[in-house]
Amino acid sequence: MKLESWQLNMLDKMTKYKGKGFVQITGRQTGKSFMSSSAFQRLWNDLYSSPVSDLKLDEGTVYGARYYTVQPEGGNWREMESWCVEMFGDRGESIWGEEKAPTPAQRWYTNNRKFWFRDEQDRMIFVLKWR
Repeated sequence: MKLESWQLNMLDKMTKYKGKGFVQITGRQTGKSFMSSSAFQRLWNDLYSSPVSDLKLDEGTVYGARYYTVQPEGGNWREMESWCVEMFGDRGESIWGEEKAPTPAQRWYTNNRKFWFRDEQDRMIFVLKWR
């Protein structure tokens, strides 16, 4: 299932606020447990825990420097992101962040459902792990 960017944004904000404050989903005759943590976790797993079906490789630039990108099709984004933090250290801010500009020359970034790696070897390690 492919979600639109606004849907991904909404789900991200729902997890950020844990279903409170930003968006409240209600429905008639659903009871108060409609967005319980277990229901939300099942929804999240259904959307983001499919097997990785493809890894699309490309290149781009950040502050004029070449970066090597990977766009996973399927897979669990949070699990991949956590693994990258363990392997490569904290990630830089989003490349095109809304709040502030990213710090230049970071080892890796995430943006637009892609992982951006400064070193081609880091991208290859990622590909070997998740292929």
